[in-house]
Amino acid sequence: MRCIQLLWALISVTCVCSIEPRVDPLVIIQQGLIFGQKSSDGSYSTFLGIPYASVNLDNPFGASEPAPAFSGIFNAIDGSIICPQSYDYIPRMISQIRNETLDCLRLNIYVPSQAGSRNPLPVLVWIHGGNFSGGSAGEYQPKSLLKHDIIVVTINYRLGPYGFLCLDIPAVPGNQGLKDQHEALRWIRNNIAAFGGNPYKVTVAGQGSGSISALLHLFSSKTKLFDKVIAQSGTPNSYMLNKDYEIAIKLANYIGNNTTNTEDALTFLANTSFELVTEAVTATKTILGPCAEKSYSGIENFLSTSPYMATNEKKIRSTPILLGHNSKEIAGFDPYEPDDSTDPFYNKINKNFDFDENESVEDVANIVRRFYIGDAKLDINVLDEVGNFESDFRFNHPTQRTIDSLLKANPSAIYEYVFSYVGDKTAKDAGHSDEIPYLFDGVENFADPASHLVSQNITKLWANFVKHGNPTPSSSDQEPLKWPPVTSESRPFVVIDIEMSVNNSRIFNDRMAFWDLFFLMYGQRHNLYRKCN
Repeated sequence: MRCIQLLWALISVTCVCSIEPRVDPLVIIQQGLIFGQKSSDGSYSTFLGIPYASVNLDNPFGASEPAPAFSGIFNAIDGSIICPQSYDYIPRMISQIRNETLDCLRLNIYVPSQAGSRNPLPVLVWIHGGNFSGGSAGEYQPKSLLKHDIIVVTINYRLGPYGFLCLDIPAVPGNQGLKDQHEALRWIRNNIAAFGGNPYKVTVAGQGSGSISALLHLFSSKTKLFDKVIAQSGTPNSYMLNKDYEIAIKLANYIGNNTTNTEDALTFLANTSFELVTEAVTATKTILGPCAEKSYSGIENFLSTSPYMATNEKKIRSTPILLGHNSKEIAGFDPYEPDDSTDPFYNKINKNFDFDENESVEDVANIVRRFYIGDAKLDINVLDEVGNFESDFRFNHPTQRTIDSLLKANPSAIYEYVFSYVGDKTAKDAGHSDEIPYLFDGVENFADPASHLVSQNITKLWANFVKHGNPTPSSSDQEPLKWPPVTSESRPFVVIDIEMSVNNSRIFNDRMAFWDLFFLMYGQRHNLYRKCN
């Protein structure tokens, strides 16, 4: 009887696809049959919580396994599953009831009704942010993007200790969260055609740590499963702490297992609830992220060199890239660095640079301090200037260094932007993540005409890039402007605001010139370049 039901379901899918150029909520893929949902207005379908791989519970910190075949029709209607969250210094980002589980390697697919085998649409794959420790695929509702005739896929990947332990053993060499993302891209390559998508027209995109991830996929030696990259407010050059091969031992010791052996610690942690493991990460102020993996026989690395020095000329040459940041990513003191409330200039320089014994960290920090605040005291009156420093150090200059590196590899095209719209907020500048509501469901959520227009513009520019590799592919009244690419001779960028504009001078030119000189003098002493190999 079950076989007959499956046969009739398959016949119905085949018949529908042959009559109408759209994806029906019932789709067949390699794992079996998937049943989705139509939107209330019939303009798109959703397929939520689809497993693209599975976690080996004997080693939840290591390589994933293929997702099992469906025993019947898979009801793809629940996108609430999230990976275990460890938040380090950032506040909890998900307010809804948390459906955390180690069985979290799921993705969500959003398909416009006009997609189909006769009209395969380009695909945007979104990698969420959250400092590699929080966030989920279900936070993003892309209805506004779907109106521009693209398919959107959002993905979960392992976070914190389950995704980014970087150990001195072959079982957990590091970057497992990035490898999960790669498996999701592989799943999309193999299956997205069944949903009406073009498997060879895939843009990998993200914000924050998702942006860092997107660029690392471009630099990785892994097979290229995409053709374009969008990187919002994050690059591999952004500030992150170095990795520690003893982290598994430290976490096990904190929970109560007194061991000095990494394998013993991993066995203990694998048999400990993820709630206790992630709480240990938070309590010990452990920061985890991408690392340079050691090489082991029979194990394919994601990155063999420092993430902050990685490049891949062969991939970059054929890849259009859209990247940028917001006008003031951090307002005041860096919330990721609570110790910076004492002296952010000294703390950042001391933590990130190794100086010779004849050089004074304090003298170097004083040069940076005077550039931003002169001889003023560190108090509320200089919060704006401190915010400029924090934004420049963590986001703005790392973006410029990344562009420098990309240009050396002769990319297909680079488009740079700064998002500066603040809507009805009291802030005068756009902070970290402020562009997200305008990109995801902004048109539906904003009643005021200005915010509505900004959302329309950014979703159209992003969708154009997904389709054509150019955010403004034609000169017409339909385009808000003509967006010129970056070259080795000039750094034009587009300002995304209520009035769109092209600026042909370098962004924050004076401040970036200061950091150019600083890195020319001290760049080789930066911990990111010295200690991550």
